Amino acid sequence: MRLVPAAFLGSLLATALVAQTPVVTSGGENMRLQSSTVVAGTTANWNVTLQMANDNGNASLPTSFRRWWHCQIGNLNPAGSTLQISVTNAGYTDIILPVWAQSTNGTTFGAYNRVPLASLPTLIGSTQHRFTLTVPPGVTAIRLAKYFPYTVARKDAWLATLAGQSKVRSIQVLGNSVQGRPIHKLQLTDPNVPDGNKQRVWIHAGVHPSETTSYFTVEGFVAWLLSGDPYAEVLLDRALIELVPMANPDGVFLGNYRTAANSANLEDLWSAPYASTQPEIVALRTAIEGFMGTVASPGSNPIRVLLNLHSTHNVSYPFHFQHVSNPNWNATTNNTGVIPVVNAIEGQWIVRFKARSPLVNLGTTQNSALTSRPFVESMCHDRWTAVNGWLNAPGVQAPVMAITFEGTYGRGPDTVTWNTEADYRAVGAQMGRALFDQLGLQLTASAISYAGPCQSTLLSGVLVPQADGSHRTDLTVSGAFANGLGVLALGAQQLLVPLPAPWASCSLQCSPDATLAFVIGPGGAAAISFPLPPLPGLVAFTQAFALDLSLPPALPLDASNGVRLQNNY
Repeated sequence: MRLVPAAFLGSLLATALVAQTPVVTSGGENMRLQSSTVVAGTTANWNVTLQMANDNGNASLPTSFRRWWHCQIGNLNPAGSTLQISVTNAGYTDIILPVWAQSTNGTTFGAYNRVPLASLPTLIGSTQHRFTLTVPPGVTAIRLAKYFPYTVARKDAWLATLAGQSKVRSIQVLGNSVQGRPIHKLQLTDPNVPDGNKQRVWIHAGVHPSETTSYFTVEGFVAWLLSGDPYAEVLLDRALIELVPMANPDGVFLGNYRTAANSANLEDLWSAPYASTQPEIVALRTAIEGFMGTVASPGSNPIRVLLNLHSTHNVSYPFHFQHVSNPNWNATTNNTGVIPVVNAIEGQWIVRFKARSPLVNLGTTQNSALTSRPFVESMCHDRWTAVNGWLNAPGVQAPVMAITFEGTYGRGPDTVTWNTEADYRAVGAQMGRALFDQLGLQLTASAISYAGPCQSTLLSGVLVPQADGSHRTDLTVSGAFANGLGVLALGAQQLLVPLPAPWASCSLQCSPDATLAFVIGPGGAAAISFPLPPLPGLVAFTQAFALDLSLPPALPLDASNGVRLQNNY
């Protein structure tokens, strides 16, 4: 047996150790770090330091803009390893449970999920977040981020799934970003319903690119709109939904938290939108103005509701900024806040959204005075709603309800579990229901009489809305045989065929797919109730038959008119 020199063994072990040293990279889309170091640890296999970077590496930006980190850590030991992660140079102090995606081959990654609760970070000083992460055996690479990331590639793939769907009328490009990326806008509506009486809703997400709750809210909202939910069907019948899913694609691609590719904070530019040459602002501003028109000549369907979707730090649950009421508002001498009618409809919206969403209901509304007139809300208020002639003659328009909604990075609707992408997709669907309420829409249904009775029995109906979107059908029979027996026929088709002998003088008005017996009272009347489910386009036909039990064995029969029941959506 040949002995291996100890020096050679030591060199071999050192080489193996170096080969398995984790490698941190941050060059992928939406990733951002200033630098990283990896050294062997004592309490963990490896100490990994991730130094955060300013947007675009711009040292002049405020510390509060340094709030996004996202990287990949590869070359992990397939047998499993423990990493002590230190995120340094941070511009946020709230504790957020990070997210990770795992790979067994270093190339294909699963979905992002929150890291285990045991890895909840500890704040060291005011700029360092430290946590220990145990990587399971078999995982050779992870992607790690402050919160669930979102990419331009994901947006584009999602848009591709929507192209050609009947309720997606258009996917257009409003303009291009500083680096030439398209700024898309979707319009969703029912193309079979004329636009004349539709109310327009504008929603945009991602002005601050890594405030990613906004994208999940948008995805959930669109999925709900296209789900066939009766509330969504009515909303699409009665509204034009204009949706910009990613207003700042450069910032997303570059891994910026708050700015565009040239370090501009787009939100601040709304204070003087017509002085801005920033292409992202020009694209959105031009589209909004095209829909609004002018006070002297409003657009055919001006924007009624505008939702500006963001995310925020240091707040536990989602919330709105409601703008303070200023009854003496004046464009030049007293231009803080908003006129009272706008403050009031913002309050209505907040109440309605909270009523629809358990997660949103946990939040506490914050006030905004709009002192320097930032945000798109100021533009909508100052350029249209508050100008004399918009609410009164010659415009005679409704006020624009423009408001910022902020998602948060903390707990979900159960107040215990950390929130997920799915939680904000649910918020998107709930936002849709709240829009249904805000626009004053209803799930309507009709009970319409058709054809005449055979003799004197009449059938009439009333549909009573229920909280779940269904209607209670209340049918009344009158003029029938006193103390008789009745049978209600319920069918999917309208008919007009003679009954079999000996009642051939009467007609069957509907297919008897289901029947219900009832008792006729002394006055020849009866009441029948049953639910009409909230199924879009549902149509059912009913007819009552009365038997005179006092004259056996002939049992004279009378047939009522028909009543058509239908959901008007």
